[in-house]
Amino acid sequence: DITRVVIQDSWLPRLVVALVAGAGLALAGVLMQQTLRNPLAAPTTLGVAAGAQFALLIATLFAPVLLVYGRGLIAFAGGAVSIVLVFALAWRRGLAPNVLVLAGLVVNLYFGAASLAFILFNQEKLHGLMVWGAGSLAQNNWADVLYLVPRLVVTAIGAGILVRSLALLDLDELNARNLGVSLPWLRLASLGLAVFITASVVAAVGLIGFIGLAAPAIVRLAGARTLM
Repeated sequence: DITRVVIQDSWLPRLVVALVAGAGLALAGVLMQQTLRNPLAAPTTLGVAAGAQFALLIATLFAPVLLVYGRGLIAFAGGAVSIVLVFALAWRRGLAPNVLVLAGLVVNLYFGAASLAFILFNQEKLHGLMVWGAGSLAQNNWADVLYLVPRLVVTAIGAGILVRSLALLDLDELNARNLGVSLPWLRLASLGLAVFITASVVAAVGLIGFIGLAAPAIVRLAGARTLM
């Protein structure tokens, strides 16, 4: 039955992977915004997604054998490098929220430009990455769903463990420290989870923007209307 095959092996996997990937990026956006106290923080504005994509592109071009052993680890390494670069650029300004976003946009543009340059100069080898790099939900099986769901569950559990400590960041840093919160470790754990799930989504479906930025704003808007 061709209809059953299309629904089971194409339509449903695309629907589920879109929901799972969107949930992962939304969770990453919430973690970044709460950790950095910046409503503009997201996987795209901080360059994490672009860094993960660039790392996968470089691995595909120069060491494709590494993709067999762990595309998620390669994407995570690229995302981690991006967030380190963002903090390095904003460190001298005291990690001010606006400076962090500007630094993230700079890193994002540089990684995006470098990715495009490699694709243009290696079109035969990287032709398929041009579509995937813009975000592709084309699914012919459930492999990416099975890849993303466990990682989303792990990230959600980790976020649940950190949620009470992250709520204390609504206070100033002095009060948070007085309540026994280790801010460096809390931020490291939170951003690590955000980079992990972002890298996993990028490794599965490519670079999809704005979800990690829009979803937390929608959540806050819904909360404000509930309070009203």
